Amino acid sequence: MADNSFTKLPLAGQLGVSLLAAALIGGVFWYFVWDPMAKDEATKQAKLTALRDENRVLESAAANLPGLQRKVADLEAKLETLKRILPPQKETPDLMRKVQYLAAQSNLTIKKFNPAATVNKEFYQEWPINIDVVGTYHNLGSFFDRVGRLSRLVNVGNVKVKAQTKQSASNTIAASCVATTFVYLDQPIPPPTKGKGPAKAPAKPAVAK
Repeated sequence: MADNSFTKLPLAGQLGVSLLAAALIGGVFWYFVWDPMAKDEATKQAKLTALRDENRVLESAAANLPGLQRKVADLEAKLETLKRILPPQKETPDLMRKVQYLAAQSNLTIKKFNPAATVNKEFYQEWPINIDVVGTYHNLGSFFDRVGRLSRLVNVGNVKVKAQTKQSASNTIAASCVATTFVYLDQPIPPPTKGKGPAKAPAKPAVAK
């Protein structure tokens, strides 16, 4: 075997060179192999943890979804009920037909059915209707009862009753009243601006079908 510089070194020197070479190889291995592998593993572990957390959130949302759907369905049903009670449209012909039908059911004769101008409130409008009828006390009470059972909210007030001068079995009184219904406004009416007079009401309430 040919002599070389390493073999000519004393034993301590050979050990030192060997240890230095081992340290250099270890450093190269750590820098180019082990450290990138460790960082990549840490990155993968962080992504896995994030995915697990996201999965738990999605599982929780999926578990709550049926309850949320039921709540939405309940709210939609309540909204439909409110629309029937306080609709966003006056629906004059339909309401007139209903009132006339209820009057006929109660054996009353309508002498006047006069819708007045609407009165603006913040989120709704009051719509008074002046009604004159003739019939009997029993018929009038039956009519008010039927009006009170309408799905649409109608308040009856300012009732005035007087006996007929000439009476018959089906015509003993003449009565007048104001039936007030309400119209929902999708957009509230702004308050009056100081110095500029009252704010104008919208031309007509928004219609929701």
